[in-house]
Amino acid sequence: MPSPQKCRDVARTVPLPLLRVCIVAVAHETLQFLLTNHVGAFVTNRTTRFVVLNSYANGTALSESHFSLESKILAPLAEGEVLLQTLALSPDPYMRGRMTGVENFFLPQFELRVPLVGFGVARILESRNPAYPVGQIVHGSIEWAQMSNWGANSYLVSLGSLELLDPQIKPHRRALDVLGITGLTAYFGALEVARPRRGETMLISGAAGSIGSIVGQIAKIRGARVIGLAGSDQKCAVLKEQLGFDTALNYRSASLERQLRELMPTGPDIYFDNVGGALTQMVMWQMQRPARVIECGQISTYDQDGGGWTLDIRPIHGQGLSWEGFTPVQFQEFFPAALAQLGYWLRSGKVIALETVIDGFENAPRSLAGLFRGDNLGKMLLHVAD
Repeated sequence: MPSPQKCRDVARTVPLPLLRVCIVAVAHETLQFLLTNHVGAFVTNRTTRFVVLNSYANGTALSESHFSLESKILAPLAEGEVLLQTLALSPDPYMRGRMTGVENFFLPQFELRVPLVGFGVARILESRNPAYPVGQIVHGSIEWAQMSNWGANSYLVSLGSLELLDPQIKPHRRALDVLGITGLTAYFGALEVARPRRGETMLISGAAGSIGSIVGQIAKIRGARVIGLAGSDQKCAVLKEQLGFDTALNYRSASLERQLRELMPTGPDIYFDNVGGALTQMVMWQMQRPARVIECGQISTYDQDGGGWTLDIRPIHGQGLSWEGFTPVQFQEFFPAALAQLGYWLRSGKVIALETVIDGFENAPRSLAGLFRGDNLGKMLLHVAD
C-alpha cells in the first residue's frame, strides 16, 4: 500500500493534471491491496456456479443426468459470514444415501434443486468474521459451488465450524482423505472396532477404495495378514505392490469362492466390509466362530429400491459370528490424537494416500456418478481451483 510520504513527494514534483492521474493510480493500488490482504476485503464478481440434485435415484443407478450445474449471484456478506472459493471437493459414499428420496437413512435427504453439501477445502476471499481472515485455507462442510457464502446457511453451520487448515498439510486435498473424515473412519474402524492382532487375517472388501486402502495399511502396521478384494487386476496389483497387502483378489473372478477357501480354509478372523450384497453373504458363510464382521458400508446395494443396506443375517447366526457397525462420529473426542497419528504415518511413508483426482468444476457430476461406478482407485476427489 502507498505511504503518505510517497503521496507528498508526488504532489511536490508533478503538474496538476498529472497529479490527478497519479491519485487515480494510487487509489487503484490501494484498492488492490484491500482486495487481497484485509479482512474487510471485497470481491466484485460474485457470480458462482453450483451443483444441484435434479431428481432422486431410488432403485436405479446414479448417473451424471441426476445432477446439473446452475448459476447465481451471491449476496453481500452479512456480519459473521465469509466468502469461500472452493479448491477441492470430496465425493463420498455416504452421500448416496441422501439421494434416494426415502427417509430411511441416518442422515436427511438432500433437497432437490438446491446446492449440494459435502466436505471440501476452500480459500477465504472475503470475511466479516474475525475468526476467519482473508487468504486462509479452511476445510469442513461446504456447498458444492465454485464460491459460496458460509454462515448464511444455518444447516451448514449446524454441521460444525470451518477449521483452519494446518499449513503443513500439502497438498490441501489431503484434508479430504488420509487427514480428513476418510482417514478417521479408517483409523477408528481398524483400531477401535476391528482391532486386528498380530497374526490374525483380515479380509477387506472395497480394498482399493478410499477407506479400505487405509484400513489395510493400518492392519499391516498392527502385524495382521491382510487380503484385499478389488474390482480389477490393476487395482489388486496396486494393493500388493504399493500398499503392502499380503495378497489381493479380483472379486469379479468366477473362481473367487475357491480362491478364498484356499487362502483361508477356516475363513478370515476379521472381515472389514465396505461392499455388502452377494459378496459379503458368500464371505460370511466361509467364516467361523469367533470371527467378526466389521460393517463400514454397503456400496453394492445403494442402487436397490429403498436405498439398500439390507442384510441376510443367517450366516451371522449359523456361523456364530459377531457383527458390528460404526460411524466415526462415535469417536469424535479422539479426532485430534487420531489425526496426529495419521499425519505421522503419512509423513513417514507407513501410510500412502491413493487418489483419483478429476479436474474441473464442470466435471462434478462425473466425480459423483463415477464414485458409485467404481471409477476410482483410492479416494475420489474433485479439483476445483489452485
